[in-house]
Amino acid sequence: MTERGPVVSNTGPIIALAVVGRLDLLAKLYGRLLVPDAVWRETVIQGESLPGSRELRAADWVERVQLERPPDSLLSEDFGAGEAEAITLASRRGASLLLIDDLRARRVAVLAYGLRVRGVVGTVVSARRHELVSAVGPLLRAIRESGYYIADWLIDFACREVGET
Repeated sequence: MTERGPVVSNTGPIIALAVVGRLDLLAKLYGRLLVPDAVWRETVIQGESLPGSRELRAADWVERVQLERPPDSLLSEDFGAGEAEAITLASRRGASLLLIDDLRARRVAVLAYGLRVRGVVGTVVSARRHELVSAVGPLLRAIRESGYYIADWLIDFACREVGET
């Protein structure tokens, strides 16, 4: 079930899944997850009280990676440290997938770096297709109710993708 090549994650998908107790989906879908140092700091150190902080620290399937060289200056100027480092790490490591939700960052990752991206919604859809969750709608609504923004139309689209009405 794992992707060919490394999978890199930004902060958002980690927190979104952790808040509903489903961080395990990342391990089940991708096997091993690379997390750049900035994402680790945002989630585990600065976000010590955030959902996912303890879980990420304890996950033996997560590898914290420090970049040898800083991200491109344009990335650093336009995005937060987590997004910039996640895109950079995915590009430099030839990642098969970058988990990231920010729409602008996704566009840059795809158009400028040729990366394949997936957000938390796509991850939940993938989990449903691999029979790791029984339904997409309730899980995405729970993530949204926790304060993580997911538009109604996107939840509806995801449900239709897996045949939920």
